[in-house]
Amino acid sequence: MRSSGLFSNFIYVAFAVVVGLPIAARASGDAATGKAKALACAACHIAVAPSGDTPHLVGQRESYLAKQLKEFKSGDRKNAFMSAIATQLSDADIANLAAYWSSLPAGSDTVVPDEVAPIKKTHLGFPKGFPNGFVLYVASNDADDNTINKSYINTIGFEAAKANKPFPDGTVVMVVHESPKLGPDKKPIVAKDRSWVSDKITSYAVMETRSGWGKDIPELLRNEDWNYAIFTPDKKLRDLNQATCLACHKPQAAVGFVFTFKELQLKAHAK
Repeated sequence: MRSSGLFSNFIYVAFAVVVGLPIAARASGDAATGKAKALACAACHIAVAPSGDTPHLVGQRESYLAKQLKEFKSGDRKNAFMSAIATQLSDADIANLAAYWSSLPAGSDTVVPDEVAPIKKTHLGFPKGFPNGFVLYVASNDADDNTINKSYINTIGFEAAKANKPFPDGTVVMVVHESPKLGPDKKPIVAKDRSWVSDKITSYAVMETRSGWGKDIPELLRNEDWNYAIFTPDKKLRDLNQATCLACHKPQAAVGFVFTFKELQLKAHAK
């Protein structure tokens, strides 16, 4: 799981209109085929809050949408979430998605489809007994966010890491975010081991895998059977669109979708 509160500070991408760009040739995709892949898009782009940054896709020009997806895929436009999606798309996928969204009339995206709910909402509850039954495998100071991040994994997940096996059903990885105590100079107090001295917990970011949890999530977003959640310091579930977590972790598929996999391996195989 990525450190530094990525779960608590998600920024949605806008397919913003860039003034002065020439209009590209019509994409000529197939809207019916594009609809099959559009569910992943719908998790963030349907029922968009008027005051938010997430754009409406319905009614946009087909050529414009295709151009933006191609730029996210190539890296000409930078955004971790959209790049994670776009790099999985073929040119035909891009054309078809653009055709589908442009075929829908403006204002037709105010109601979230029933099939989107399993993508947005987590199955997770706060891990019972934590930190009992968990192994702390890395702690780090994040100067950018002024946060201490402590990553834990439960016993069955840790034993799998020691055996170099895939994470089994029931594996839980948790990042505890803590604020540091500040000295008179308003800077974090540093312990003898160079770690920051903790003041209080600010949030818990949790990922857990359970059989069947990924079955209703579209392939573009699916992280096998992993689900994600953020909890408050008093262990209450925060309101979070899980689709952003799924997109964020998707590029980490080769390492079990865990951002701190290298650190986990170091701990698991320490002499």
